[in-house]
Amino acid sequence: MPAVPTADTGPGMPNMDDPKNIYLLKEAPVFKALLSLGIPMAAGLAITSIYNVINSYFVGHYGTVEELAATGYGVPVFGIIMAIAGVFGLGSSTLASRLLGEGNETRIRNVTSFALYSALACGVVVAIAGFLFADPITGLMGASGASFEPTKTFVHLLFLGAPFSVGMFTLEQLVRSEGYAKQSMYGIIWGVVINSIFDVLLIAVLGWGIAGAGWAMLAANAASMVYYLQFLIRKSPNFSWKPSDFVIAGDIIKPVFAVGAAELIQSANLTVSALVLNNIAAGYGDDSVAAFGLAMRLNMVPEMLCMGICMGGIPLFAYAYGARNRDRVRSALKTAAMVSVATSIIFTTPVLILRRQLLELVGDSSLVATGEKVLIALMLAAVFNAVSIVFVSWFQAAGKGLPATLMTLGIALLFFPAVIFGNMWFGFDGLTWAFPFTQISACVLGVILFFATGGTKVKDAPASGTPEHGVTEIKVESE
Repeated sequence: MPAVPTADTGPGMPNMDDPKNIYLLKEAPVFKALLSLGIPMAAGLAITSIYNVINSYFVGHYGTVEELAATGYGVPVFGIIMAIAGVFGLGSSTLASRLLGEGNETRIRNVTSFALYSALACGVVVAIAGFLFADPITGLMGASGASFEPTKTFVHLLFLGAPFSVGMFTLEQLVRSEGYAKQSMYGIIWGVVINSIFDVLLIAVLGWGIAGAGWAMLAANAASMVYYLQFLIRKSPNFSWKPSDFVIAGDIIKPVFAVGAAELIQSANLTVSALVLNNIAAGYGDDSVAAFGLAMRLNMVPEMLCMGICMGGIPLFAYAYGARNRDRVRSALKTAAMVSVATSIIFTTPVLILRRQLLELVGDSSLVATGEKVLIALMLAAVFNAVSIVFVSWFQAAGKGLPATLMTLGIALLFFPAVIFGNMWFGFDGLTWAFPFTQISACVLGVILFFATGGTKVKDAPASGTPEHGVTEIKVESE
């Protein structure tokens, strides 16, 4: 039976028996809850970006040019691994949050056990496949000549660490699903610390070069995974690492993979978009490629903050949806949209005003002229992107896999024709303005999908995770 609010425990009436993390999800003022969940997530995303910077510094300073290039060639491989991690991480965590709102603790244990062991098993399969096909994968990444062997070494280690990478991300999402936002961030910080220590030891002291960078990343992800695992075992009464709680059932697999598929498409879209954009922009010269690179890095600030707010808010949306609390769902979504748009405007306005001065710090007059066009287009697109992120986050939180997938797939289907035909018909200006066109169109698509799927309407029947009549369930028995 789903949890039914009473006069003492309904929205706005604090229940002193609830732990702080549940209080945030259940009844804390929405604005406070959103910031408490979103700020650590945004900080975690920012800290995560330090990984590549640290590795690049040590490899570039103590290694060779070919080894430094290998870190770049390996990025798509790591992106693929993390995209797979997103299937289990986001899919299972949103389901767990909805079940938490329903009060269905028993099924949460089945979901978390399924997520843990499925993620680890998938990571092992990816690792084996990566080792078997390392040579063609390395070539596919673009490595050749003197950079081939260093890249192959790095790719080998990325695949070797796949079980830890997938397991770490899945457990981190499960930690967030129960409202433990700060602990999620602590695990990320712990990983960065371990990564830095091993970079110093393996690259600077022992001179392992690119191999040292690979082992450092592996150790960091393993350390973070252990942190999240021990935290959940100690603190969460809903988490289960027991094989006896592992079940294969349609009411678990369907929502996990429905939401996870959207995350997989989104990750793949980011990788392919970067490749397509770089190849087209290269036709206009190095200044154009540099301008897009700089503008995207500046655009990452508001985008990362908006993603942090919305991803941090996903457990809040999901819990309220599972608890059938429509008023809280509506309030949380409105607040997330307003905070995301306001954040985007606050951070893009100074960049637009000072765009020439910022560009002059890093380039000559040619880069400034090109960069101004790109910055204006990307900064305007950022506001609409903030709204798109809210829609995608809501669909994922509510377990609405089809609209979430259509939203992420729609962005890809809008972006690629806009870039290709914009470039064909209007040259560099068409290429540049493909970004705001895509994001405005995505917002319109989001509005259509939002109302077509019932808006914030909650179901009377159990939203998720309750075994239904006729659903086959396979349970692993252990002595």
